[in-house]
Amino acid sequence: MLALAVTAAAVYGVVYLLKRVTRQNDVRDPHLRVLASAHLGSNRFVHVVSLGQKAWLLGASDGGVELIAEVDDPEMRDTLLLEDSRRQAERAPAIGFDFKSLLRKFGSSSKPGTGPGADSIRKRRERLRGL
Repeated sequence: MLALAVTAAAVYGVVYLLKRVTRQNDVRDPHLRVLASAHLGSNRFVHVVSLGQKAWLLGASDGGVELIAEVDDPEMRDTLLLEDSRRQAERAPAIGFDFKSLLRKFGSSSKPGTGPGADSIRKRRERLRGL
């Protein structure tokens, strides 16, 4: 009985992982984007939503959605747009399957200690100012 339970759990785990890896990205409106989200607690969220060149901070809960503030800082808005574009590029379906993308998808970095450093952030800021 124990072997049957372990086998069933292993099959379930493999099916679950395959569904996550092969999941199709939903078709998104290129003009309306959720740039950032944060879970605040029991069914309460904060979202930064952009439409074109404007962005808003929204609060969402069971009671509805409310406007908290408009994001007026163009640098912050551009940074959020750049980060959203980077995330979308990572989610793009790859031609073929590689273990590196699987590890990246489940949170493991391919290089330890990698992340946006000061030089990387400065380069992004300069690139955004050039737009």
